[in-house]
Amino acid sequence: MTTSAPTHYEVLGVGSSADSETIRKAYRRLAQKHHPDVSDSPDAHEDMARINEAFETLIDQARREEYDAILAGAVRETVQKHSPKNPVRIKLMRRLYGHKTPVYAVSFAPDSGALISVGFDNEVIWWNDGGQRSRQTKLESGNISTLKAFAEDRVVAAGSSDSQVNVWCLENDQVTTWKGVHEEWVSCLAISGDGNAVASGSIHHHLRVCDSTTGSARFSLRTEDASVTAVAFSPDGRFLASGTANAKVAIREARSGKWLRSIDKIRSVVTAIAFSTDNRYLAVAGVDLSIRVFNLDTGELVKMLYGHGRPIESIAFHPNGWLFASASRDGTIGLWNAAKGIGNVRLEVSSRPISCVAFSADGTKLAVSGQDRIVRLFEVTAKAS
Repeated sequence: MTTSAPTHYEVLGVGSSADSETIRKAYRRLAQKHHPDVSDSPDAHEDMARINEAFETLIDQARREEYDAILAGAVRETVQKHSPKNPVRIKLMRRLYGHKTPVYAVSFAPDSGALISVGFDNEVIWWNDGGQRSRQTKLESGNISTLKAFAEDRVVAAGSSDSQVNVWCLENDQVTTWKGVHEEWVSCLAISGDGNAVASGSIHHHLRVCDSTTGSARFSLRTEDASVTAVAFSPDGRFLASGTANAKVAIREARSGKWLRSIDKIRSVVTAIAFSTDNRYLAVAGVDLSIRVFNLDTGELVKMLYGHGRPIESIAFHPNGWLFASASRDGTIGLWNAAKGIGNVRLEVSSRPISCVAFSADGTKLAVSGQDRIVRLFEVTAKAS
């Protein structure tokens, strides 16, 4: 990989053979110097975002191996492009400028349709139909990595720092927050479809679901001997999926944690998961750059898709249940037909990694953002599958 940007190893100041303890020590040392809470530098948020990305990649063995392969110039097979009979049309409506740091989450309010985004500095921005900032607030403490908007001006956000989980609940102008201590380093978070629960996974094999308002644990359990690398709730709140570093996904009852099914036809570390709105499909992204679509009822593999050149950070399903979007570190987004297993659209959005994608409740809009701090709003037209 030829690039003028520093490698993750150079960002952390460690050698390519550094062990996990050396990487952790380097991360903590840099955080003590560059974290926005202690640094006066105007670039502190940007610097800390790069440090976080480097650490999260190198501390996970499978992600590190994939990254090392990219550094070594590994070449992937070119994917075959399809021409679907019912194309999805997507048009850029506008670019939204306002964030000073990389954007980690975007979400649409289901009733008003308002778009809400949050950056690494915890600055939450509400955007109006004209693309202007209608409101913004900064949430104190921690770093937000996921956010979900609900009806009646309610927003739930969650993030983690080391072994601590932070959750914020916003209703109108009121903000409540709580902090919970996980046993180990938290690697992934998800908010339930009703906003009443938050799931967290750790690199040391633990999965926990807590009440989003009180922080009380609904359940906490140990997964198989592998880091939990991705979590997702089904839209109706019935199911919870957890992906692990040993290339498996477990489906559980979201309220009790009861195991229902395991899916093991993945072949690589799981990086992102999403349920279709009708619970028919489960889309799973892996570090091998694949997206595998499974039948949720049977666990059978429906289709396997390729199209991105770097790992996939986020997946979101369209309300129609068959279309879904993916966001990649290669700066592209993809639109895919889960029912037919074909790619409809692949767009080069940015020269920087894309971290998040979200559809509006009516499916006519798609929001995309990431490391370049720009929120892009697309108009989407999807014919019946």
